[in-house]
Amino acid sequence: MSAVLGFGVSGPHGARWYSERKLQRLIAAALDGGVRHFDTAPFYGEAEMRLGRALSAHRSGEVFVSTKTGTRRAGGRLVKDFTEAGMRSDVDRSRRALGRDALDLLYLHGPSAREINIAFPVLSALKAEGKIKAFGVCGEGVPLAHALALGADAIMGAYNFIDRRHEALFRQARAAGVMTVAITPLAQGALAPPRGAPALPSDYWRLARRWVRGGSSRPEAERAQAALRTASGVSPFEAALAFVMKGELANVVITTTAQPRHLAETLIAAARPIEPARLSALLAARLDPADGRS
Repeated sequence: MSAVLGFGVSGPHGARWYSERKLQRLIAAALDGGVRHFDTAPFYGEAEMRLGRALSAHRSGEVFVSTKTGTRRAGGRLVKDFTEAGMRSDVDRSRRALGRDALDLLYLHGPSAREINIAFPVLSALKAEGKIKAFGVCGEGVPLAHALALGADAIMGAYNFIDRRHEALFRQARAAGVMTVAITPLAQGALAPPRGAPALPSDYWRLARRWVRGGSSRPEAERAQAALRTASGVSPFEAALAFVMKGELANVVITTTAQPRHLAETLIAAARPIEPARLSALLAARLDPADGRS
């Protein structure tokens, strides 16, 4: 069964240099292309408010919106706040910004295991009060495993052909009926179609984000692209999406872009079927079978 394709309203979408009108057109195109799952966060500038206005203007019917709590900017500083007062304030602001009585899903944004222990009773109370419908953790490694052990409704983490560190955890979550949400399906752009030299602010944002998050080296990306092409018989971009969306470990796959053309390419690639034999070969392909890196 294929995963649901979601769209992340983040990074440049909430920045003042990125036109809100352009974002509204981008979200409308995603909705017209069948996307009904959107993810955002207060951390991303004006992203929540802009998403709320875009969804209201489009009148697209039922959509699922997730957002986050616990990480925000204060001036130029990054602030972590998983206190009850801080999370309740975030939830109230997010509900207003998104125009929703209840948030479909609220993630703790990059918490430690200790912060999860502090926050989960508050999230359970918010759920009982009807202010959120589900809660989970967006992060990596140990905190995701801890969230799963404590009964989270969802976990969000990196998962793609190159980066499979959460593969076993996603498998465990799926077996337990916990929603798994895969981000970076194209490995921070390493498996996306060639874009050429950066030309727009959003291009530089994408490259900076890839660098900060430890994106793949060029040799590693080239080896991954060759392996994807050989196993699937389609472009590395299509194969990379198929690997995550049709591999049965992710319920939802979040992709994002600031460019309408890139969104159109993603919608087409995500909808294109892949032959069962090619999918099996793709899922069995490994980059480094000797040392088990992937």
